[in-house]
Amino acid sequence: MLRLNMSGKKFNLLAILLVFIYFGGSAQYDPHPDTIYYREPYRGQFHFSPKSGWMNDINGLVYQGGMYHMIYQWGKAIRHGGYATSPDLLHWTDRGVALIPQKSFLPPEAVRNVSGDQVFSGSAVVVRGETSRRITGSVGEAIIAIYTGTAVGTCLAWSNDTGRSWHNYPGNPVANPTPDAYPRDPCVIWHAPTHKWVMALYENGTTFYGSADLIRWDSLSNVAFGYECPDIYELPADGNPKQMKWVLQDANGSYLVGMFDGIHFVKDPGQDTLVMDVGPDFYAAQTFPAGNLPNHDLRIIQIAWMDHWNGGIGESPWERNATFPVRLGLVTHNGQMHITRTPIREIEKLYISTLSWQDMELVPGINPLSQVHSKTFDLSADFDLNACQADSFRFQVANKAITYDIRHQTLLGKPLQPDRRGHIKIRMLVDQGQLEVFANGGIYSYSEEFAFSPDRDDIGFFTNGSLRLTFMSFHEIGSIWY
Repeated sequence: MLRLNMSGKKFNLLAILLVFIYFGGSAQYDPHPDTIYYREPYRGQFHFSPKSGWMNDINGLVYQGGMYHMIYQWGKAIRHGGYATSPDLLHWTDRGVALIPQKSFLPPEAVRNVSGDQVFSGSAVVVRGETSRRITGSVGEAIIAIYTGTAVGTCLAWSNDTGRSWHNYPGNPVANPTPDAYPRDPCVIWHAPTHKWVMALYENGTTFYGSADLIRWDSLSNVAFGYECPDIYELPADGNPKQMKWVLQDANGSYLVGMFDGIHFVKDPGQDTLVMDVGPDFYAAQTFPAGNLPNHDLRIIQIAWMDHWNGGIGESPWERNATFPVRLGLVTHNGQMHITRTPIREIEKLYISTLSWQDMELVPGINPLSQVHSKTFDLSADFDLNACQADSFRFQVANKAITYDIRHQTLLGKPLQPDRRGHIKIRMLVDQGQLEVFANGGIYSYSEEFAFSPDRDDIGFFTNGSLRLTFMSFHEIGSIWY
């Protein structure tokens, strides 16, 4: 029997036919077993993961119809468009599979509803009016997914019922026809100054295309930068909204900072190519389109695939997950403009208990966390290194050491200098199989899948010399699943 993820009910094949007739497309198909409760070892309790099966690249983030929507690649043998929604960017519901390609391995009753042998990466936007009418037949608001349909090209799929059903655009491909899977990974944004849609595509670096309607695309320019899954967005330099800078990034988290006039991207003079996350498990990040968030929220919020083809940690019956959403910033640091990544403020809604410490002299043998036990938490600590006698200190979380080497100025083996005050501020999100570490206002970001011992919940702090702790806070985090 086919299960449809609609209002939590199950429908038989007759209901499926009625849905198909009514919508002219197909509703979400639920391929997951009923016996999944998000309590498995290594299952993140506040990081999104699919109920079962393989997840990789984030393919579309939008807010529409009172919900946040996430499209992501799902399926190991053949890539599909997995789909999830959230009312608050925290509590996600896996809606199953929205975009089902022509060579899907799912059973025949799962309607093949999009173009291409597979659904490779892309993005999503929200449209209305004439643009919506040309694609969906209605002027009402709609979500448009723009993706690479392998063996076809750049394709469109659409939903005008808040994601309940998804439809193929019959004019596919709208751009970049190809017999294989390259070029690929279209990222589409609205460029208001030139009144057009702009597509950044992984093609000989990054190639830009422009369109008035998402259907007819013209080549604009090319920049010799990037490998897979581009994203492009504007950020205020040092928080100044009158000094906006464009950022162009690729799947690895490498990025350029410069100027984009709707045709050409030009890197700022003296600006190096930098990397926004130094951990082993960060890839294919995407942002919600500028201006798309509710209540005039101007934040640029990013979610990434939490892996880098590293083999996983033995998680089952699902494979891989998403990073926790972060807000992006752009600050001057060591003469360069640097991306900052900071967990979104909404995380505070998940806190279920709080502890804090202030102004302590830490010495060998003193562990302020000795009585603290948790597998899911948000911990921040600020250390004054100006008069410390220690060479290093570490947090020990079950079987994982998070070490700052004071002498060599490295955190988890990656460079991190004290700030101008001589302080190091470390924040870590620890989940059952995920570790994200941020430092000094998000200048430093580190993402790692890690197999925390399922039978341990101990936390410790250790130093090999005296060290001044100015402040530390510990927040236990409740599950988003139950």
